[in-house]
Amino acid sequence: MNLKKIIDLTNLKTKLISTLYGVVCHVTFVISGLCMFWVLYNGFTVSLGSVRYPLSIIINIFLLLQFPISHSFLLTNSGRQFLRFFAPRNYAKTLETTIYATIASIQLLLLFLLWTPSNIIIYDLKYPFNVLNFLFFILGWVLLAVSSFQAGYKVQTGSLGWISMFLSEKPKFPPMPTIGLFKLIRQPIYFSFCIVLWTSPTMTVDLFVLAFFYSLYCYFSPLLKEKRFTKLYGEAFLNYKKNTPYFFPSQFFNFTTKK
Repeated sequence: MNLKKIIDLTNLKTKLISTLYGVVCHVTFVISGLCMFWVLYNGFTVSLGSVRYPLSIIINIFLLLQFPISHSFLLTNSGRQFLRFFAPRNYAKTLETTIYATIASIQLLLLFLLWTPSNIIIYDLKYPFNVLNFLFFILGWVLLAVSSFQAGYKVQTGSLGWISMFLSEKPKFPPMPTIGLFKLIRQPIYFSFCIVLWTSPTMTVDLFVLAFFYSLYCYFSPLLKEKRFTKLYGEAFLNYKKNTPYFFPSQFFNFTTKK
C-alpha cells in the first residue's frame, strides 16, 4: 500500500471518528434539551424516577448536585485532563468541547429523567391563568438560545471539537462575547436559565428546590468563569466588566450588580 492510500485511509478514519463524536454529542444535546423543557414545564411531575422514600431523597440530592459539581470541575485543568480520557490520544485536546457538551447533556438527562417526583404541588395554574407563565417560560428559552448563540454556538453545542477534528484544524475559539445580550449583562445565559426555572405554570416542591439551588449556582458560579476570563483576556475583560452589569440589566432596574 502506497503512502497516498495510507494518508487517505487515515483521513477517512479521522472523519468517521469525528462524525461519530458529533452525532453522539448532538443527539444527546437535543434529547436532553427536550427532556429538560418538558420536565420543567410540568414541574417535575413527569419525571420517571420511582425510588421509595427516604432513599428517593438521597437519590434526588445526588442528581441535584452531580451536574453543577462536575460541570464546574470539568472546566478546571484537572477536569480537562479527565475529558481527554474519552478520546483518541492524538485528538483528545481537539475534542474537549465536544466531550464536555456530551457529558453535560448526559448529566441533564440523568437529572430530569431519573428524578423521583414528590407530587407535592405548590400551585398548578390552568388556562387562562397560566398564559403569562407560559409566555415567560418561552421567553426564557428564547433568551437562553440567543445568548448561547452569541457566546459562540460551536462551543455551547460542542460542535467546535468534532468539526475541527473533521477538518484537521486546531479549534478556533470565539472572541470574548460582548455583543447582543452581552451588552446588557455579563451573564445572560445564566440569567435566562433562571427565568426558565421559575416560570413553569406548575410549581412543585421538587421544582422549587431545584430552582432555588440552581439559581444560586447561576449567580455565583460565573464568578469563577470571570476569573478565567480575566486571565485570558486581561484588560479587555476588565474594561468590559467595568461598564457592564454582572447579572441584572441596569437598564430595567434602579440598581446594578457589578462585581
